[in-house]
Amino acid sequence: MRESKKILVMMLCTVLAFTGCTKHDRSEEAIALSEEIVSKGVTNIEHVSERIDSAEQAGVFTAVRANTIKAIVYTNADRQRLATYYAEKAIAAEAGRAVTTQADSNLHCKARWILGKNAYADGEYGKSLALAKEILAFVGDGTTPNDIEMKCRALTQMADCENKLGHIAESERLFLQCIDIQMESTQHATSFSEIDPLIYTLLSLNDLYIDNKIPGKALPLMAKMDTAMNRLTRCPNAPDWVVQKRRKNVTISKAMVYAANAQSSESHPSSLEDGRVVKDEDVVNHQKEQAESLYHEYQQFQGLDALDKAAEGVYLTTMGRYDEAVRMFDETDSIMRTSGEPITDLYVKTLFNYKYDALQKAGRTADALAMSDRIRQLTDSIRQQERLADVEQMQEIKQKEEEIARKHQSLMIHRVIIAAIVLLLLLAVYIIWRIHRYNRLLTEKNRSLYEQIQQREQAKAEEQRQLQAQPEESLTTEQQLYRRLCTLMAEQQPYTEETLNRDTLAQLLGTNAKYVVQAIHECSHGDTVMDFITRYRLEHVAHLLKTTDDPIAIIGELSGIPSRATLARLFRNAYGMSCSEYREVARAK
Repeated sequence: MRESKKILVMMLCTVLAFTGCTKHDRSEEAIALSEEIVSKGVTNIEHVSERIDSAEQAGVFTAVRANTIKAIVYTNADRQRLATYYAEKAIAAEAGRAVTTQADSNLHCKARWILGKNAYADGEYGKSLALAKEILAFVGDGTTPNDIEMKCRALTQMADCENKLGHIAESERLFLQCIDIQMESTQHATSFSEIDPLIYTLLSLNDLYIDNKIPGKALPLMAKMDTAMNRLTRCPNAPDWVVQKRRKNVTISKAMVYAANAQSSESHPSSLEDGRVVKDEDVVNHQKEQAESLYHEYQQFQGLDALDKAAEGVYLTTMGRYDEAVRMFDETDSIMRTSGEPITDLYVKTLFNYKYDALQKAGRTADALAMSDRIRQLTDSIRQQERLADVEQMQEIKQKEEEIARKHQSLMIHRVIIAAIVLLLLLAVYIIWRIHRYNRLLTEKNRSLYEQIQQREQAKAEEQRQLQAQPEESLTTEQQLYRRLCTLMAEQQPYTEETLNRDTLAQLLGTNAKYVVQAIHECSHGDTVMDFITRYRLEHVAHLLKTTDDPIAIIGELSGIPSRATLARLFRNAYGMSCSEYREVARAK
């Protein structure tokens, strides 16, 4: 029983291993492969997707990790519907699973951040806020770099949503909270990827203040921007192009802040207690000088791209140099067209909307109306392109779902087939083991029976020797007849004749059959004549089995039992084993 249990346990463990129910920890391999896939970008997104699927099937990636990595890849490829689809799948896959490692925590937050980012792009600000709050609640007071990164992403996402909802004060509070966390966490940072988000947040808050005509609040941020740039510059791994880009961003942003403050001071002079209006021209002039100084510094940068030119146009508009601003926007438009830049919402926002504003402020009403019509047409075209892109991505999603279902079904079929084959093999091994064990036990039993048979035959032989050795006068009439009968059976072997019976024995002994029956019954412990004859025949069969290679059927005929079925039945009843088993045991002895 104990051995049977071991076999069953071995079978169960093997099946579980083949069906993927027992897996060892491959988290380090999964993290390394994830970083490799994301870092290689989206040059061949289909190949990347296949690698992720292969990693999931091989058990390197969990379903949560596989779907989150796909969501990141599609986000980087600007395919938001697919990114949303896989982020939702990642969140669904983690349902009911405990988040126990930092890697799991990172995946948990990133899937929700991607989903919230895309919800924001679709104007679902409430959903985006809810997802960002989930991230904050999950991260809590975590202080690891990943925790801080996800916390700041959630805060900036919430700030953007609150801004869109018109909650400027709440948006400002969230941006400032994020900046405080980033300023503290990057004091000793050595990686530009930790500092760059701080600069981006400062730029976003500057835009919030300028767009809502409260540029004075941006002035305290100037020192923080300088500090952030100093930290970025001293990072050993910061690429030159990143430092150059952020320096340009910071320079033009600071120029806009000073320009906006100068314009605000001119438009809204200070009021004294006696009602007199005072405009501090020295302050205004100083701010304009600072703005112009920064603007000239900005113009000295090499490789200003279309977006840089657009920012320059916004600055000129802020300074009231509307005609120059319009020319700058036209130059930007020309650069974008030459480079084949697709027309997107960002294109319209950073160029045409600002150009429309400059035209209106310049008093060029007709041109402004024409630009308004163009903006409307471009916006309609963009929406149409987005709808077509959505349809294509939804079709792709449907195809991928069908493909996943087919792969899953095929995988399950393969696993079932493999499990069935393994079970059959294990069952065959178990059956062979059982047969071997049965044969071993049977052999041991037959050996024991053979020894008992030998002992019994020896006892009978000794009994007959004693009977033969006794004086005739001391024997009864029945014993004397029985002794003659045994001598007859041993010397003439009449039992080899199938027709041998009591009458034949009586005739051979020259006596009456009744006396033969009485002698056998008294001297053979109550045996009948047929029992007596059968015993001699079976002993002869056993002797031939032991000493010859004759077939069992022939041995039966030579021993007076021509029926093989009868021989098998009589031999098993007498010896407890078959003729073949007896021959095997006897020869082994």
